[in-house]
Amino acid sequence: MKKIIALCSFVFLLCSCAGVNVKKPDIDNVKKVAILSVTGSEDYEDIESVKGNKENLLSVVGNIIKDNVEMINEPQVNIATHGANALFQALNGIEGWSVIPFETVLDNEEVKAFFENKDTWGKVEDFANKVAPRDGKRRVPARGMYELSFDKVVPEGYTWVNGERIEAPVHRALGKMCQSLGVDAIAVAEFYFYYETGMMTKITSNVTPIVLVNVAMIDKNGEKVLFTDRGWKQIEGSESAKIHHNYVDLRDDRSVKAYNLAIDKIMDEFRKEATKKLAK
Repeated sequence: MKKIIALCSFVFLLCSCAGVNVKKPDIDNVKKVAILSVTGSEDYEDIESVKGNKENLLSVVGNIIKDNVEMINEPQVNIATHGANALFQALNGIEGWSVIPFETVLDNEEVKAFFENKDTWGKVEDFANKVAPRDGKRRVPARGMYELSFDKVVPEGYTWVNGERIEAPVHRALGKMCQSLGVDAIAVAEFYFYYETGMMTKITSNVTPIVLVNVAMIDKNGEKVLFTDRGWKQIEGSESAKIHHNYVDLRDDRSVKAYNLAIDKIMDEFRKEATKKLAK
């Protein structure tokens, strides 16, 4: 019988001490990287409605606009795909690192087997849901990518099942993928999208994009060599998005552009912080 022991749990803290963590000396062996999964939150919510509850800030679903899901799906995919490209540029911009093409990853048989084999993926889901159930909270993968949540790679707290960490099966699988792909580490990222209203929002329909991101990297030995603290940084976009009836109007190109620019900004911050930690 499986026994789960939860030793502690983390609370999401948006504070200056949070950041990018690296495992030395393992991270020094990373030169070639593959990006496996990048997703974005389905809903773009008012930051004021969730920031009072830190535990929900990085997992809240909010009001899914069911009647408009199909209508706004394509812009959501485009923004998540921009996030994947921004992560590619950030990792490729770290001195000594190179990132292999997305197509190479998606066409790999080991990758396909992991996500498409129901028995294998079912076991991963079973393990992960004991600690970090998604509760039907949907995420939007970048175009062509599979979805692997940050929670499954870096779950909350320290939890064991049958004598091993809850995420161990996922880490072993990612380690095997690294070897199959001929890379030193695999990266997974997920973006969270919010907005902030201002004094003129009711008149202009302008809101400020808010973006957060989680990133994790697992090496070919199945070791977690880099990961961000949850909510390590909150970025405000420099351009306004448009709001309509309390949801971001992603049919408006200005909204898509505003979130893409905010993504570029936070990924540049990630690259700088990772570079700083790697140099220590």
